[in-house]
Amino acid sequence: MADRKDGQDRGKLGGGLFITSAVIIFLVVMLGVFVVVTKDDDSKGSSAAGKGTAAPTAAPASGGSSGSSNGSSSATSKPADGTCTPTDTDKKVPTAAPQDVTWELVNSAVLPRSKSAGPMKFDGLTAGCYAHTPRGALMAAINGYYRVIVALPDTKPMNDMLLPGPGRDTLLDGAKKINQPIPAGDLAQLAGFQMVTYTDETAVVSLVNGDGSAGTLKVFQVTVRWSDGDWKVVPADDGHLQSSSSVIPDMAGYVQFRGL
Repeated sequence: MADRKDGQDRGKLGGGLFITSAVIIFLVVMLGVFVVVTKDDDSKGSSAAGKGTAAPTAAPASGGSSGSSNGSSSATSKPADGTCTPTDTDKKVPTAAPQDVTWELVNSAVLPRSKSAGPMKFDGLTAGCYAHTPRGALMAAINGYYRVIVALPDTKPMNDMLLPGPGRDTLLDGAKKINQPIPAGDLAQLAGFQMVTYTDETAVVSLVNGDGSAGTLKVFQVTVRWSDGDWKVVPADDGHLQSSSSVIPDMAGYVQFRGL
C-alpha cells in the first residue's frame, strides 16, 4: 500500500498530502474517514485516485434546502442575541428527513442545520445548542462526527463536541499527528441515517455516507449522550469515533438525508 522510505511507511492522501502509516490508521480506523491511499511514486508523480465523493458544491438537498457554501463562514456565525433556544419538542424518533434544514459547506463537509433542533451556537467550527429531542440528537451526531474530522488539525471541535473521557483523550493524542486538513475529495459525504435507539440520556444513530451510484455506501453508528445541557458524541474508550462500520449495497431501510 505504501513504499518504505527513510525508515517510515508513507501513504498519500488525495490532494497531495503525504502521511505516515500511523496517520492513515488514525484517520481510517479511529475516525472512520473514507480516504484513498495510493503508492508514493515520485518518478511518475502519481496522485491519489479519486474514488471518494467529489469536492462539495452547492446542490439541492434531500430534506431541506441549500445553504451558504462559502467555506465555513455561515457555519461560524452566532445567533444575534447569543441565546440557545431550540424550539423542537417532538419526542418521536424521525423516520423521514427533517424539513426545516439548511445545508452548509463546512470545510470539506456538507452539513445540516435545523432551525428548530440545532445546532444554534457556533465557535469556529465547534457547533452546539441542540434540542433535547431525537432530532437534536441526530443533528448532534452528524455535526459532531464530521466537524471534528474536517476541523483537523484544529482540535477545538474535538475537545468541545466529544464527551470527556479516555476515548476523547486518545483521539486528541492521535490528532497531534495531523498537520494538514483532509482534502475534500477524500471525505465521503453524508447520505442518510437511521435512529437505532433513543432515550433522553443517550441516542445511537446509524449514519450512511458515500455514493450509491459509485458503490461506496457505508453505514456506521455514532453515539451521543446528553451532558451539561447538550448532546456530545461519545467515542469508545479505545478512541474509535464510530462503531459497527459496514458496506451496504443501497439505502434500503435508511432515510435519505444529504445536501450534495
